[in-house]
Amino acid sequence: MKRFLSSLLILLTVFSLALGGCSVSRKPAPKPAPPSRVTPAPTRTPAPKPAAPTAHALATKLASAAEKVEGVKSATVVVSGSTAFVGLEIKPGIEAKKTNEIKSKVADAVKRADARIKAVNVTTDPNLITRIKKIAEGIRAGKPLSSFTRELTEITRRMVPKGKVK
Repeated sequence: MKRFLSSLLILLTVFSLALGGCSVSRKPAPKPAPPSRVTPAPTRTPAPKPAAPTAHALATKLASAAEKVEGVKSATVVVSGSTAFVGLEIKPGIEAKKTNEIKSKVADAVKRADARIKAVNVTTDPNLITRIKKIAEGIRAGKPLSSFTRELTEITRRMVPKGKVK
């Protein structure tokens, strides 16, 4: 029986050592770092770039420049690419010779007002002015310029060479 007890004791010791020795020792999880007390530097957002002017805003700017020319009562402008179509209403009592001079001055003023404008078509024909005004109203209402391509082609065709200033 001594032999049995000593065998049992050895067996239990080996068994307990086997169980204890085979276990994987786990390291405690690291403690999370305390929150930082450093205040972040304020970030500077870059200033927004100025938006490119809309066709309507550009036309308004060019019309304003045209109306500053002496002898001009009012001006309506439509911009297509680098071409400006200008319908001019001249103040009453100005003779035809002076009208052509005013047209040239308006063309120069429009080109100086914006460097992107390379060609300026100026007219004082009431019919063409009405057509230019209708196109300007359509653009203001949100219609794309492309919907007026045929009309602009017709206006260009109807302008006589002396009325067309480049």
